[in-house]
Amino acid sequence: MGGHHAISGAAAWLALTGSATIGDRALGAGVLDLTGPEVLAGTVVATGAALLPDIDHPSATIARSAGAVSRLASSAISSATGHRGATHTLLAVAVFTALGAVVAGLGWSFRVPVVGPVQIGAVVVVAVLCAFAVRALKLVSGALRPWLIGIGAGLLVGVAAPATSVWLPAAIGLGALVHLLGDLVTTDGIPFPTWPLVLKPSERSSSPLWQADGDVAVPILGNAGSAREWALCAVLSLYVAVAAVATILP
Repeated sequence: MGGHHAISGAAAWLALTGSATIGDRALGAGVLDLTGPEVLAGTVVATGAALLPDIDHPSATIARSAGAVSRLASSAISSATGHRGATHTLLAVAVFTALGAVVAGLGWSFRVPVVGPVQIGAVVVVAVLCAFAVRALKLVSGALRPWLIGIGAGLLVGVAAPATSVWLPAAIGLGALVHLLGDLVTTDGIPFPTWPLVLKPSERSSSPLWQADGDVAVPILGNAGSAREWALCAVLSLYVAVAAVATILP
């Protein structure tokens, strides 16, 4: 359900950082005081980052996004950790966020005529995550088009929202965290929050909420792909469309 993870990442970012309004109603909390281009750039990044934990599943959208390279990487991770293993933990979210912070802080840049210096790391990260998002949301078909759109988005972000030190790692971390929350509310759940230190219930006390292998779940959506999940994501999609347009128009 890659598309559902992607749209939830976008919705979470817009809800927390967006500041657009309709009439007197705010559509987001504006917690980071970002410009419109930065909010939109972060939306793209959070959408793609919400797919990162599923790199442990060879059939996931992200595993099929870069041909043989991503498939081999996904197969190796899956063999080592299994699905909803190490990459579905708070530790993994921290690692993804830290990597984003490193990229944002490198300062590698190239000078574009008229525009000036553009950060290479930010362009690459945005391009890759945008390609993931486009594939997950099935906005275009084919293997090449998502990457062309991703590269275009990366260059556009490099020009329109060059100050990436705050919003880039924040968007990556939020997207990955929202993925975990999405899996938490399904039947299978996610690893125990303190992974790799896993606490397991006794045989008598194990339940759908705290499973015998230590996984935890709050299965209000039921199985992945349930009608409840589709209904929730329909609402989130409508919110994302309205909030994004309201952010673009000013």
